[in-house]
Amino acid sequence: MLRFVLLALFLALPAKAEERLLVFAAASQRDAMNEIGTLYEMRCGCKVVFSFAATSTLARQIDAGAGADVFVSANEAWADWLEIRNGLDKQTRTVIAGNRLVIASAHRTQESFNILRRGRFAMADPVSVPAGIYGREALESIGIWRDVRGNAVYTENVRVALSSILRGDLLAGIVYESDLKIVPELHAQFVFPDQTHAPIHYVAASISGSVEGAKFVLFLKQSEAQEILQRFGFLPASATN
Repeated sequence: MLRFVLLALFLALPAKAEERLLVFAAASQRDAMNEIGTLYEMRCGCKVVFSFAATSTLARQIDAGAGADVFVSANEAWADWLEIRNGLDKQTRTVIAGNRLVIASAHRTQESFNILRRGRFAMADPVSVPAGIYGREALESIGIWRDVRGNAVYTENVRVALSSILRGDLLAGIVYESDLKIVPELHAQFVFPDQTHAPIHYVAASISGSVEGAKFVLFLKQSEAQEILQRFGFLPASATN
């Protein structure tokens, strides 16, 4: 009888809540990170939840107290900003991938970067969003920013720019090479040479005090996660050093 009573009491206990890992990641990594998260869940026995947006938006949310465990930035600058404000565990900070910057369009032409002179084009906000910052820097480097900036339509992140081109709203846009992996309908009209802009580094770090976050950052450098990132068009972390 006692055994049945104890069993009944055990069954009546509330189930232990599944641990949640909250990852704030750059919008350009959405598809790759979703697959990595599914793989990591099988390892950690936890639930991985993502918040995707412009790196600048995510950094400000973390600084304001958002309960993230991991930050994946599309550039070094916003990781620096958050680290200075004691938001990141700098011991876990690491570059997990690289990328290339391209001008994309639905049509293959021989215009190269001159397609931007012909009509409106999309690019992420060049003041705060990494893809836009890289884009403006590249256009200034090749000497056409003043000529084409009047045609630029700024978007909140690079994936919004990509959608604008895909819908046909705009003639072309500046996006990452990895973005074209998920939209084969678009083509790279021009690949900006690496020397025209700062290196495109995706930086991951855990938020100070998050033990599981630190484990996830380590996982992002392991072969399984790196294979997924490269399959989605990102450069390997080893190539960014």
